[in-house]
Amino acid sequence: MAAYCPKCNYKLRLRDWRPECPKCGVNVVYYGIEDRLRAEADVAEYNHAHTQPKIDRIKFSLIGHPLCIVRLVLGFLPILALMLPMGTVHYVLPYTAPVKTVNLISIISFIADKGLDFDLLTKAWKSPLIGQGMIYYTVALFGVLVLLLFTLVTFFFLVVSMSPHGYQRNTVFPVIGMVIATVAFVGYILMVRSLSAALPELFSGTVNPLCYIVVMLLFAAQIFVTVLIKKKNIQVKYTDVSELLLPYNERPSTIARLKAEAGEEAPAAAPAQ
Repeated sequence: MAAYCPKCNYKLRLRDWRPECPKCGVNVVYYGIEDRLRAEADVAEYNHAHTQPKIDRIKFSLIGHPLCIVRLVLGFLPILALMLPMGTVHYVLPYTAPVKTVNLISIISFIADKGLDFDLLTKAWKSPLIGQGMIYYTVALFGVLVLLLFTLVTFFFLVVSMSPHGYQRNTVFPVIGMVIATVAFVGYILMVRSLSAALPELFSGTVNPLCYIVVMLLFAAQIFVTVLIKKKNIQVKYTDVSELLLPYNERPSTIARLKAEAGEEAPAAAPAQ
């Protein structure tokens, strides 16, 4: 129980166990509760008024316009394109000579199976026979993994495309993705050439540019759609919550409601004689 009555400031004692103030009779617990609830609601509505524009931008970035939907789909497709074969590798081992297709699935399966032994990789770089080829192998391997992670990050930022600096991000990120894809694919080509030359009887490989071409076209398509959205000047459709930024008793809807209630409570005019 409060130490003082919130209305008359009467000091409450231990014997004042009832919820009503013994002096003025007001309920100490519920006195002013409407004002407190209204103040809490004002804070919640004020925060909502600041949050709503962000929600509107995210929603519009996802499904606000057909071009936004196309851009979102294009943002995910490079990951599927990485599943296309970059080529094949053929290496001869005791009792086996497997031919492996190189793509995102085979790379992830290899890492999940064998793991990444960084110590072994660094030692292989120093080999006079296969050192150069293993450096290219490392560039290609990590290039594909970095491209995968970067594509996921780019896809995430497409969700906030309509935020400030969204246009700059959506044009720069695909260019970075194209650079990473080029580094990974060139690393793979150089690895095949280097290891085939160093181990002609033990290693050979083929190169399929389809995966690289599709990835580059998808990133280019992202840039094209982003520029098209900018050129068409497509604007976010915001929900009007400006009224919530005003105090409750200053809002037009509140004033209109109070006037309407006052009109309803006014005594009816006497009928004409």
